[in-house]
Amino acid sequence: MKQIICSLHEEYKGACVRLTLGAQRWSTALLLLLGTVLLAGGLAEISLAQGGGPTGSFSEAAYEDDLVRNSVGNIFKLIEGAFGALIMVVAGLGAIVAAAMGAYRAALGMLVVAVGAFILRAMVSLFFGADYVDFEAT
Repeated sequence: MKQIICSLHEEYKGACVRLTLGAQRWSTALLLLLGTVLLAGGLAEISLAQGGGPTGSFSEAAYEDDLVRNSVGNIFKLIEGAFGALIMVVAGLGAIVAAAMGAYRAALGMLVVAVGAFILRAMVSLFFGADYVDFEAT
């Protein structure tokens, strides 16, 4: 029995070594084949996503974005209020201190944060519209 187990062990070890050497030798080709299969499968799924059926789409749901717009309005309310002023002051002071110590990259980053907090609503309304009202729970 011990001899059978030893021979099975040697066969298993030899098969593992052959498999490892084959995988190392053909690794580039195997990865290329795996990537091609994954890409082809993914592209088939994307191509079906837009076209599905006689109505033209699988989904008939309409997206209501009022909650998202109200959330953005609440964030604007915070940024344009005392919290935004705090962000601007801290970033501005940090930029001055960093520039005085020679960390010009950090100073530039803090300056961008301060100016970004100041012009956030103007930039968002430029690209996405201006109807972001804050949410008042009644």
